Amino acid sequence: MRSRRLRRILPAAALVAAVVSLVHASGPTFWVVGTASDLLKGTSDGVLIDRNGTITAGPRLTNLLTTSPAQIWSLAAEADGTLWAGTGSAGRVIRIRAGHEETIFDSDESHVFAIAVAGTRVYAATSPDGKIYVIDAGGPARPFFDPSEKYIWALAVDGSGRLWVGAGNPAVIYRVDANGAGQVVYRPPAAHVVSLARDASGRMLAGTESPGRLYRFDANDRPFVLLDSGLAELRAIAVGATGTIFAAALNRSDDATGAAESSAVASAMVTTSPPAGGAPTSSATSTAPGRRSVIFRIDPTGSWESYWESPDLIYDIAMQSDGGLLVATGPEGRLYIVQPDRQVFLYTGVDAKQITRLVTPPGGALSVMATANPGRVISMGSARQSPATYVSPVRDTKSAATWGTIRWEAAGPIVLYTRSGNTDRPDDSWSDWAGPYAHKTGDAIQSPSARFLQWKAVLTPGATSPAPELTSVTAAYLTRNARPIVTSITVHPPGVVFQRSFAGEDGAIAGLDDATADARRPPGGDPNGPPAPPLGRRMFQKGLQTIAWKGEDADGDRLSYTLLYRREGETTWHTLKSGLTDSLFVWDTTSVADGRYIVKVVASDEATNTPDRALTGDHESDPIDVDNTPPVITTEVSRAPGAARLIVHVHDAHSAIQKVEYSLGGGPWRLIYPVDGVADSPDEQYEISLANESDAGRIVIRATDALQNVASGRN
Repeated sequence: MRSRRLRRILPAAALVAAVVSLVHASGPTFWVVGTASDLLKGTSDGVLIDRNGTITAGPRLTNLLTTSPAQIWSLAAEADGTLWAGTGSAGRVIRIRAGHEETIFDSDESHVFAIAVAGTRVYAATSPDGKIYVIDAGGPARPFFDPSEKYIWALAVDGSGRLWVGAGNPAVIYRVDANGAGQVVYRPPAAHVVSLARDASGRMLAGTESPGRLYRFDANDRPFVLLDSGLAELRAIAVGATGTIFAAALNRSDDATGAAESSAVASAMVTTSPPAGGAPTSSATSTAPGRRSVIFRIDPTGSWESYWESPDLIYDIAMQSDGGLLVATGPEGRLYIVQPDRQVFLYTGVDAKQITRLVTPPGGALSVMATANPGRVISMGSARQSPATYVSPVRDTKSAATWGTIRWEAAGPIVLYTRSGNTDRPDDSWSDWAGPYAHKTGDAIQSPSARFLQWKAVLTPGATSPAPELTSVTAAYLTRNARPIVTSITVHPPGVVFQRSFAGEDGAIAGLDDATADARRPPGGDPNGPPAPPLGRRMFQKGLQTIAWKGEDADGDRLSYTLLYRREGETTWHTLKSGLTDSLFVWDTTSVADGRYIVKVVASDEATNTPDRALTGDHESDPIDVDNTPPVITTEVSRAPGAARLIVHVHDAHSAIQKVEYSLGGGPWRLIYPVDGVADSPDEQYEISLANESDAGRIVIRATDALQNVASGRN
């Protein structure tokens, strides 16, 4: 009778599921990097990543500078190809002509944020003292225009040869004639004017910071807002041949100097140069909270739309002859191409934190770019970069891992290297690069065991060998088995049980054991199995104790459970049930003596691990009172002149007395309270007034203890 009742009440696996998806902790994990989105999380030096996720050597990069300034903030070109670059930190103006580099002007200010060329004239704007100098026909620099504002960010020359000046703080736009006489064109309600450009009709465009807006000025200098970006800064402007305008706006979160300072100054202060001659040490683009760049496309009718969004900071944009848009970014020194169909790929990467300026000749092909941290002026040739280097994002294995093999899908001369460490960003504590690995079908990873792994690919185009192409890399590793944990134990009230739920798992096969079913389960989903179906109808069965718990395993291993118990005051644990896969058990407490007990749930991952790797975790319950013995009732009649009372003593060995009732001559049950007013102890005394002493023999007493044991008796 008891066993049939238990089979009817005990929940099955359908009630509380412990099913898992494909187990991976018992075997290696395979880290695969092979999509364009995956590859763009890494860093590069001279590689091109196309829309299909293929890495090839990018255009050959040549540094035109022999010196190494901290930053190059501005860059402009004369018609004959002479380049003019403005530096940060030292505030110099450098001329690069016919492969020769020369400092033409060394200012007293620290930054040259803007340079503009007008025929044989070169204008250079310095900050933070807000001055413009002019260099005529390569002669010495002389002061040209000195506004009262502290910063000058942008210069542009209009169709009449006049110089437009964007300054701050506060924002102002000046127009300066050839003699250096300036006038205020407009004072926008903003902190800075940071970009200037001419549209296809020769009208001046201006971008502001705080807020990030794009203005257009008509022939009467009347401003019109083309775009209110909703972002902090309208950083760069490019105009297509058809009159379409592209505007890059951004929010930055690493501006150490506050909203009133320029993003360029902030970048100079918060970034540092990578090690000389090496690839950047950053594992991936570090997306700071709130950092966001958006390129807007504005057609000639004034309609605009969001064209491309990136977590990188956009410093400059430039048009290509085919309608593609070049995008210079930081903080990983990347140059993207956004094609007319909005497909995006990484054109190249440099070993600098920012690509700050782009210079395109009339044909529209990129020829030169400027960088910061460190500062370089880099030309891009038609030949391929050799060698070209790509550094993967960092893989976090979550625990110390043993490395397996690394293999890759590729063509042409490519070798790989690996390094490992226990910090989330590579630093001096990481291992040196191990390798080279030259067998694309698989080489054993030689880096020491650690939590984090990173790989580097070096592509070396040759004159006769096939052009190197890398499409995917797979690294295998085996993590240390994580210990399962039992996070909680729920002890339901004594006697509370739940009806078995008959809702089964979709597609379940009757008669198939759990291990085989688990191995055939498709990958994906919750590694610890689907959520448990709801419990069935709540019922009460005397002598049963329902215990539920929650087990977790970080590896997604299939867990089994063992329940142990001990009586309070004892030290020896006894097995209650082993081999459970459900996380709910009903204990028939009539099999043990009355008393207070502790239950321990032990979770094991042995089902999906070898014996030497299997681990257990356990958790103990709160004390559980077991009391299957009803209270003892004794009575006596107390006689006094004119009155008689029935004195009732109720005693329970383990539980408090919950209630006492009496019935007179088969009448309704009436609740009575103890003499002390509160039923809260195993010993209680009650008194019943008798109208006639003979009524004492007609009274039946019923007592119930806290664990629902019931006793009844007559006087």
